[in-house]
Amino acid sequence: MSINIYDIAKKAGVSAATVSRVINNKPHVREETKRNILNIISSMNYTPNALARNLSTGNTLNIGFLIPDIENPFFSQLLRGLTNASERYGYNIFLYGTDDSIEKEHRFFRSVKAERLSGIIVIPIDANNAESCKRLLEFEKAGVPVVLIDRGLKNCRLNGVFSEDFNGSYAAVDCLLQEGHRRIATIKGPENSRPGNERWLGYLAALEKWNIKPEERYIRQGNFHEELAYELMHSLMEQSEPPTAIFSSNNMTSLGCLHYITEKGLILGGDISMIGFDDMDILKCMNIKLSVVDRDVYSMGWNAIELLTKRLAELSNKDKNEISCRQEIFVPTKLILRGSEKWRG
Repeated sequence: MSINIYDIAKKAGVSAATVSRVINNKPHVREETKRNILNIISSMNYTPNALARNLSTGNTLNIGFLIPDIENPFFSQLLRGLTNASERYGYNIFLYGTDDSIEKEHRFFRSVKAERLSGIIVIPIDANNAESCKRLLEFEKAGVPVVLIDRGLKNCRLNGVFSEDFNGSYAAVDCLLQEGHRRIATIKGPENSRPGNERWLGYLAALEKWNIKPEERYIRQGNFHEELAYELMHSLMEQSEPPTAIFSSNNMTSLGCLHYITEKGLILGGDISMIGFDDMDILKCMNIKLSVVDRDVYSMGWNAIELLTKRLAELSNKDKNEISCRQEIFVPTKLILRGSEKWRG
C-alpha cells in the first residue's frame, strides 16, 4: 500500500505542512510532535527521504484564490473560511483579483506555473468561456487541482462548492407574493454567471406558481455592482406604475437599491418592499432591517479547501492525467425576514 504525507499527517493529528517540516528537518515544530511523527514514519517502514519523494506535485504549499470583485464583502467571508481551513492543512492562501475582467483572469492562468501554486480555487467570471475551461482542465491534468466556488463553468468537469441559488430566490419572491405584492421587480445578475442565471430562474418560477406573467417593465439587467443597481432603481421607480417590491440578486445590488431608497426618503417595508440575496454586516451598523436570502458563506470556503486537499491526496497516489469523478457541494439557503418584505399598500 502506498503511503503519503497525508496518511502520516492524519495519523499524527497534524497538518501536512507540519509533517513536511519534520521530514525536511525544518524548525518551528514542537519536540513532542516531532518525535510522534518520526515514530509514525518508522512504524510504517518509510524513511523521511522516501516520504519526501511522495509529496504533492505542488511544492510551495501555496493556494491561489481568484475572485472577480475584491471589494465585495461576500468574498471576504469566503476568504475567512478558506484561510481558517487552509491553516488546518498547512497551506497559504494567495488572493488574486480580476475586477470582472476576463483578460485579467486569463493572465492569472498564464502565471500559475511561474507562481508554483499547489492548487487553485476560482470564482470564474464567465460560465460560457471555453478558454477558461480549457486552461483549468489543463491544470488538473498537470497535477494542480482546481476547485470552483460560487460560480461554475459549463461543460467543465471540475470540483466545486455552490449555493442553492434557485431555491433561495424562489423562496424570496414567493414570500413577497404571499405578502400581497403583484408588481415585483428584479435587478438580475449577469446571465453568464451561474448565480445570476439560477436566481433569475427562481424569480420566474415563483411568479409562475402564482400564475403571474413577468413584465419587462419590472425587469432590469444588472451586473452585481452597486453603481449600476442605483441607476436601474431610478428607471424602475420613476415610471408611471412603479413596482411595489424589489428582489435584489446580490448584496452589492442591494446596496445600490438601498442608496436610492434612502435618498428618496422612502420607508423600507412601507413605501417599498425588498428582499436581497446575501446578508451584510454593514446593514446592522446602519440600522437597516433588510430581509435577505442568507447562506453559510464561511462553510463554502471551508468546503472548498476540503475538496482541494482531498484532490491533492489523490494525486499523490494516482496518475496525474487521471481526473477523479467530479464532486459538487451545495450549501443551502435560508430566508431571514426582518420586515422589509412588508407592504402597507
